[in-house]
Amino acid sequence: MEKELLTNTEYKILKLFSKGFNRKEIAEKLNISYSQCRKMINEILVKMNTTNITTCLIKAYNEGIIEGK
Repeated sequence: MEKELLTNTEYKILKLFSKGFNRKEIAEKLNISYSQCRKMINEILVKMNTTNITTCLIKAYNEGIIEGK
């Protein structure tokens, strides 16, 4: 999986999750609706071939898609 497979917004969502933000905070920070944020999170999970955000973040760290804090 390469970072380029994620859209810019999906990448931002992943980074914000890695910093401890929750879905509601991420939606507000990116000025998108909560439902749009949830939809994009599901798309990230599919692209990363994971079933939850925790495993997705671990995979993203391990593959160098996002860096540690």
